[in-house]
Amino acid sequence: MKDTIYKYAIYTVLTCTVSFSAFLISSDNFSPFTTQATVHKNVANIAPQVSGVITHVNVQNGQNVKAGDVLFSIDKHSYTLAVHQAEAELHQALEANLAKWQELQSAEQVLSQRDVEWHNTNNKLVRYQKLLNKGLITQQDFDDAHASANVAKSAIAVAHADILRIKAELFGNATAEPQTNKTGTVENNTIKHRVKSAAIAVAESKLASAKLDLARTDVIAQTAGTVSNLQLQTGSYISAGAISLFLVDEATSWLSADFNEKGIVHLQTGNPVWISFDAFPGQVFAGTIINQDRAIFDASNPTNQLSTVVNDSRWIREQQKIRTRIHVDGANTALIAGSRASVMVENGQSSVMDSIGYSWIKLVSLFRYIY
Repeated sequence: MKDTIYKYAIYTVLTCTVSFSAFLISSDNFSPFTTQATVHKNVANIAPQVSGVITHVNVQNGQNVKAGDVLFSIDKHSYTLAVHQAEAELHQALEANLAKWQELQSAEQVLSQRDVEWHNTNNKLVRYQKLLNKGLITQQDFDDAHASANVAKSAIAVAHADILRIKAELFGNATAEPQTNKTGTVENNTIKHRVKSAAIAVAESKLASAKLDLARTDVIAQTAGTVSNLQLQTGSYISAGAISLFLVDEATSWLSADFNEKGIVHLQTGNPVWISFDAFPGQVFAGTIINQDRAIFDASNPTNQLSTVVNDSRWIREQQKIRTRIHVDGANTALIAGSRASVMVENGQSSVMDSIGYSWIKLVSLFRYIY
């Protein structure tokens, strides 16, 4: 009797072993299976945009933070001084610009005066011409009047040149062009509020940059998440761009699974899958295929240059893997990014294959109790 029981037990084990072996060998053609599946979550790399000594660390590893929370702060003294210096330079540029405007007004007044003088000397020259024609004055008197008119006209040209020089300094790289009247003078002083000299623009830009750097001394979370890999210590120096911690978005997660290429027919969007996580032995979760990565890195041609040919003596080469993204229904929030899993794709057309597939993934989940 015992021999019969042992015989049937051995036959049963052998039958199950052979059945599962045959199923696994052919599963890629019917229900693709893989043990190469990993949980992924959106992870934000947090690094400061300025350098300095850390003065405050406001979070702890594993802490949940909201968008807008201050994660840590960098010493502000040097950046505050930079703001004060930029403000002083802007004030200096504004003062210099105001002085230049006053110089322009003075030059325009001189031009107006020279214009009056030229009109007077020109009128005098016309009168002297009439008197010379009547013989009432000498030729010398007329020549003196003519010379005075030429000098007055030259003085106008000099005043114009002086105005053009000042305008070039004011408006040469200005953000707006001033409007002038027929005499070439600026129409009104309200242009001061519309025209910005290059020196002022540079000073304002420097001030804005200094204020931005000062604001960046407080490193702020741009998204909600859980603090991970925190390695900060008050008093330590940190450089701009140095990753200091990570923010893990617990609200979004997916499973990345690598299947053999020959199962691609079953790896279509919307196909259901069964999932066994190493973290939860004995449990099988349901999921759905979201999409596939449509390109694989070519190690033999990484930069699209000349291909490197690798000779292989094996007559059957290893299959290519297809990276597939899977949504897990009711994913346990305890799962961390990097958790491992096994995945079986449902056949959907054969209840026998689906029964065997589910039995296998269930058996895999049970194995996790001991391994």
